[in-house]
Amino acid sequence: MAAAWHSVLRCALVCGAFIIGIHSHELQHRRSASGQLPARSSSSASVGGGGAVRTSGRSILEASAVAASTDSAAEARCPALSRDLLQSVAKQNTVMLAVANEKQWDFTLNWLEHLQAAEISYAVVAAADVLTSQRLAALGQACFEHIDDEIPKLGLTWGEEGWRRMTWAKVFVLDMVADWGFDIVVSDVDVVWFKDPTPLFTEHPNADLLFGEDGTQSLNEAGDAGLEVTSSPFHDFNTGVYLMRHGNRTTAWVHAWRQFFAKCTNHDQHCAYDLMRDEPGDGRDANDPRLHTGWKGQLWMGVMPPSIFMNAHTHYLQQLHKVKQVEPYAVHLTWTYNGAAGKRARLRDMGLWFDPPNYYSSGSFVTVDLDLPEKPPGYNDWNENEDMVTFYLETIHAQLQQAYVGMALAVASKRAFVLPTLQCYCEKLWYEVVRCRVVDAQAMPFPVPCPQDYLFDPAHYADNPVRHGTPMDIRESSFLDNERTPQEVKESLLIIQPSAALQCTDCVKEEPGEGGIMLLMVPPALPDAQLLPLLEPYSSYRVWRFSFAGVGSTQRAYGGFSDAAAAQAFDQRMEWMTTDFCCRREEEAPRYHKTDAIVVKLNMTSEFKYSAMSNAVTAQR
Repeated sequence: MAAAWHSVLRCALVCGAFIIGIHSHELQHRRSASGQLPARSSSSASVGGGGAVRTSGRSILEASAVAASTDSAAEARCPALSRDLLQSVAKQNTVMLAVANEKQWDFTLNWLEHLQAAEISYAVVAAADVLTSQRLAALGQACFEHIDDEIPKLGLTWGEEGWRRMTWAKVFVLDMVADWGFDIVVSDVDVVWFKDPTPLFTEHPNADLLFGEDGTQSLNEAGDAGLEVTSSPFHDFNTGVYLMRHGNRTTAWVHAWRQFFAKCTNHDQHCAYDLMRDEPGDGRDANDPRLHTGWKGQLWMGVMPPSIFMNAHTHYLQQLHKVKQVEPYAVHLTWTYNGAAGKRARLRDMGLWFDPPNYYSSGSFVTVDLDLPEKPPGYNDWNENEDMVTFYLETIHAQLQQAYVGMALAVASKRAFVLPTLQCYCEKLWYEVVRCRVVDAQAMPFPVPCPQDYLFDPAHYADNPVRHGTPMDIRESSFLDNERTPQEVKESLLIIQPSAALQCTDCVKEEPGEGGIMLLMVPPALPDAQLLPLLEPYSSYRVWRFSFAGVGSTQRAYGGFSDAAAAQAFDQRMEWMTTDFCCRREEEAPRYHKTDAIVVKLNMTSEFKYSAMSNAVTAQR
């Protein structure tokens, strides 16, 4: 069963085009009733990009803000696709192609920021809707319109026909330009480029297609920056990042792939697998032996290892580029959870998301010093999956309880909460773990830093307060290490330490802390109504770092909310924003009496919750 879930869910949620317009990620096995091919050209009229705001000398985010404030932003649109347009931006006869829509706009800006930082100047974006067309034109970004008006009518939920057509959008664009003589780099907009990939065309002169690997393992030796040593059409390659050299072979392949849309009822990547693996042959290039024949033996294809064309797993968890001692070209935000919000959070975790300046400079913050678990001897060599899962759940719940205390103080003091670096001793997958890892990353050592999307649904941090309780203002664990966070924030730091040594409820004690940071000792277990007045003289400190070192238990550190309704609303949010751990192995579950706990809802309050404490106090009055 694990293999089946792996195949279905990985293709559904990891592979293929990046579609932010999808709000449901549940598996649905609905098939399209339509086999017709979308039209080759945009159905909407287009005009030139007059009045564009150039990005030279400023960041993409700054330019976007300026563009949004100009009258011309609502008038200018991307022009029609033409060979001259591509020629105007091509570098060494190469263009980078991407498709973007309104739902992806913040990802598109982030993608453009990283292109600018990497000095990649040959990107052209296909605008999939009018608003995106206007925004791109106002930025002065090379673009054209490719609008399929039928997509919204056909459904955007995973598995519906509109969703399928969205995944094929890059293929349709590629089909239109394949005969124009350009080498092409195809990129989704949930990709971060670190350096220009055009040298790969020179390094592999016989390659027709070079794909990114969709998995989490490379068998290349350390220092080997070449193609994946086991490269073949039967690799799970990814169609979100790849290079295509112009030529008769690739032109024929692209046209065949587009025509396959009418016959293959799946998303573009799955259908690319079917096509590439159709009588692929067994040839190896004499001069570049990691190139393999594919598609009836008619072209040469290769796969870049996930240490070089990375994903969120190999970059953030394994840091495979460091393990393999190679420089990555890009990271593609696959292997993340909870949709677009999860991708955005993971990019923030990695320090690769560009937020506006006030995200880093405005307001004040609370964070906590975690009392971290000690790794059991030999943990990384354990073979009993259930023992590892049990240890992970115990330790992550203890850490979440500590974060819960810090979040409560942040809410009470009207500050944002900076997540601590929580430690994960197990992975989260869409299917069962093996030794707490994905099956092809068994060498990954624990602990790893927990990504936000392992523990929380970031879309639930602040949505619908009436229904889901107190909204949270959350910053990622890397926030105080981010170069974009001002030094004046990082250096304005106060350590707050509840201490049982204080024999009072209305006093504090200042002591010099490590590195010259002030340590403020406060009485333990005070609720907000008593603690906040004591902290008021220290409100000018931008960062309050809460320490548990002076008390015997997490619960003794802070008493929470004096108001029962506030405590209830806070706990409601805590329950709403946590996500699930997945998954125990079904074949093991009966032996451990865990058949009802294959998937486990994570819990911020495994030891105590403030709403229960407030209710108890109210009942005693």
